[in-house]
This record gives sequence, C-alpha cells and structure tokens, in this order.
Amino acid sequence: MLSFMPDWSFLMMLWLLPVVFFIHDGEEIATMEWWLRKNKNSPWITKFSPVSIPWDKNITLQFSFAVLLIGFVLTCVTFLTAHTFHIGSPFNALFAGFVTVFLLDGLKHVGASIALKAYTPGVITAAVLEIPYGIYALHRLLSTGIVDATSFMMGTLISLPLILFLVWFGLTLGKRIAPTRINT
Repeated sequence: MLSFMPDWSFLMMLWLLPVVFFIHDGEEIATMEWWLRKNKNSPWITKFSPVSIPWDKNITLQFSFAVLLIGFVLTCVTFLTAHTFHIGSPFNALFAGFVTVFLLDGLKHVGASIALKAYTPGVITAAVLEIPYGIYALHRLLSTGIVDATSFMMGTLISLPLILFLVWFGLTLGKRIAPTRINT
C-alpha cells in the first residue's frame, strides 16, 4: 500500500502524461497540415473533423493552438494530482479519466491507419508511446487502489466531454486567429 506521499516512480508516472502528450502532439503538429492537404478530397476528412477546415488558413497554427489549450489543462490536472495526492483524491479520478481518453486517442490513431491502410498524423507516437503509457498508467492506478472502478468511471465520464469540448473550442478559436496562407 502506498503511504500518504507518493514515491518518485509514481510521480514520474504522473508527469509522463504531459510529456508523452506533447511528444505525440508534436508529431501531429508536424504532419497534420501536410496530411490534410494531401487528403483534402477524402470523405474521412469532413466526416470526422470536429470543425470545418479553413483551407485558406494556416492549419498548423490552428491545430497548435488547440494542442496548447489541451496541454495546459492536462498539465494543470497532473500538477493538482501530484500536489494534492492522497488515496481518494478527486484529482486521481480526473487524472485517470484523462489517461483513459489519451489511451482511446492512441487506439483511434492506430485504428484510422489500419482502416485507411496509410500513415495518419500521430500514429507512430500513438503506437510507441501513447498506448503503452496509457495501459501502464491505468494498470498502476487501478491495481494499487489509487483509483477504484467507480472513481475511474466518474473520471472518464467527466474527462471525455471536457477534452472533446477543449478540442472543439481550441480548433474553433485557433481557426479565428490563424493567419491566411499566402500561397500553397
């Protein structure tokens, strides 16, 4: 059983979430605009995009703004979880919910690449970092009793709509502030 203060390996496991998030999203930022423009006429693009894509704008900047917004919230949740840690803390459940959504995002990336039989932005870091981290972190949180099944479900039910809102809000606001492209 864990004592009141978490050990260093537990704290490192917590702080790996924002680290892995920014590495994964770095791959997405680096490849998203190129991939979207290459696949501009694919029905998958318009079907699954949470906002309309402004083809005349800098999509990389728009996407980067959404990543920074989500990353800021995710880092705040990680900080609060690490700073106020104790068994039964509501931040533990929220953190577990964020990890669950992160894991689902990784599975989505791999699934999309399999469905399209092609590279999709973020699939490499999803397979190598995002999915293994998500499985490890959830296993550790649940097996040590830091999060029980009920708080795990509550954290996920809160985190999923929160993150979906942040994606939509970040992309929408990013679209408004992104400069117009000079020429493609």
